[in-house]
Amino acid sequence: MPYPYQILDVFTATPLAGNPLAVVFDADGIAPVRMQKIAQEFNLSETIFMLTPSDPAHTAAARIFTPAHELPFAGHPTVGGAVALSRRAAEALAMVTLELPGGLVRCAVTHDAAAGAAAFDAPILPSVVEGAPGMATLACALGLAEADIGFGSYRPCRATSGPGFTMVPVADVSALSRIALDRAALAEFGAGWQSVYVFAPKDAGGFQVRMFAPLGGIEEDPATGSAAVALAAVVMAAEALPDGLQSIAIAQGIEMGRPSAVTLCLEVEAGALARVELSGEAVLVAEGVFHA
Repeated sequence: MPYPYQILDVFTATPLAGNPLAVVFDADGIAPVRMQKIAQEFNLSETIFMLTPSDPAHTAAARIFTPAHELPFAGHPTVGGAVALSRRAAEALAMVTLELPGGLVRCAVTHDAAAGAAAFDAPILPSVVEGAPGMATLACALGLAEADIGFGSYRPCRATSGPGFTMVPVADVSALSRIALDRAALAEFGAGWQSVYVFAPKDAGGFQVRMFAPLGGIEEDPATGSAAVALAAVVMAAEALPDGLQSIAIAQGIEMGRPSAVTLCLEVEAGALARVELSGEAVLVAEGVFHA
């Protein structure tokens, strides 16, 4: 049976930059095991399948797959999927509500002539988890010196926004550019924590980052929304942020030649993280029919 699909580049307004995403529409007839095979066929970091929602007031239910497994939530499919659904509607939707396994997500969507943008609150507040690998293991896994790891009050940790990440701060973008992964050392990070998000400070409180998950089928990701959400918990643990709204700009994909721009907005109440908003742009680059 034919299923329409689109390819969007996400966290960019420039075609052939950002993180590519496959969006498969009207996917109710596709079994989950088949969805996994289709995601392997597209071989992108994620593929999102749009289904009929359980609540007709919502726009769609959705399931997200990497080439290796299903995810309860991921940022770049949520942004790209919301923009795709909005543009595909008879009249462009200003609000897209997605039923994801990780929770209900409401996305505010805007458009211009070339691209769209979506912003949404993370369905799960991120948290820092104990048990990061030791400095020697981290340095070996990344091909860096131990002195390259950490800056200011930032130290390696684990964090989760649904998916789990090993979060590794490095001193500067030079260290970021020198990373050379050792898969054997990476395997020691433990099941569920082998996606590695490495971040370095940039101007005005922003970060430049890289995300690697080779043991999960992703050598390097050009933009990783769920890891950016997890970074919000790391920032809260490392810095005494005042109450109110804090905006953080994240640049990713630079070393891959696919520059991406992710924006986080943290809302702090009584010294605690109350809300995390993730936003970014997306642009359509291809569409067609998948014969599944």
